Amino acid sequence: MSDTINQRIKSLRKELKLTQTAFSGVITISAGQLACIETEKRIVNDRTIKLICDSFNVSDAWLRFGEGPVFTEDHDAKYTKLVALYDSLQPRYQQYIIDQINSLLKIQEADA
Repeated sequence: MSDTINQRIKSLRKELKLTQTAFSGVITISAGQLACIETEKRIVNDRTIKLICDSFNVSDAWLRFGEGPVFTEDHDAKYTKLVALYDSLQPRYQQYIIDQINSLLKIQEADA
């Protein structure tokens, strides 16, 4: 198990087989920010932790402290299906999906 939260984020991204660009797109931070997190040049804030946990069904305790299972109960079924559907799209449609998700996140944030 990785020692720091930054290392756990990097190992999670690799376990999910996502590039920094894809992972950062899902959690709505820049690929540069993610690179700085993974290389421990940036502290991981609570917002980023919440986004990672919510987006990938990751256990907060595992992400913060390395304790318990990595994923919450229903991670595999939902995530595997989503990734498979996304991967089947052409790149221009993948970008459209990311743009729509980002729009929905902004709407959701405004509703909160």
